[in-house]
Amino acid sequence: MLSSEIHDEPLRALVSRVVGDTPLRAYPATPDGHHSYAGGLLEHTVGVATICHELAQLHPRLRGDLLLAAALVHDVGRTRELGAPPAFRPTEDGQLLGHVHLGLRTLEAAQAPAELLHAVAVHHDVRAARTAEAAVLYHANQLDAVAATRPIPE
Repeated sequence: MLSSEIHDEPLRALVSRVVGDTPLRAYPATPDGHHSYAGGLLEHTVGVATICHELAQLHPRLRGDLLLAAALVHDVGRTRELGAPPAFRPTEDGQLLGHVHLGLRTLEAAQAPAELLHAVAVHHDVRAARTAEAAVLYHANQLDAVAATRPIPE
């Protein structure tokens, strides 16, 4: 599992706990966009985390543990935003708060460090990214979504 690549023990434990408590296999990454099928959330999470892990190897100045941790938990709020399978209808909290805010609540309850919260908070808005890791997470998230949805010429 990719979380075993996180060397910082408290961060690895936090990610393992949060991901272990989240049914990624059962949910789509989006209700009607990229990876919009049961299991798509897990597929997207692994894709983003793999991109981030590789980028941290290419750019050692990045804090690889932080980046990988953020990638693994960036969409955990999706399972609270959407109702149970197979319908995946938005929940009341999901309609009002969205998956990013719901994910932040989950991470705050797990006592996530501020830089992890920041990366997750801005993973849809690169202009708000104040760290290199948050900006990389944004781009990895976008790259995985585009790679999964753009047509490939025959």
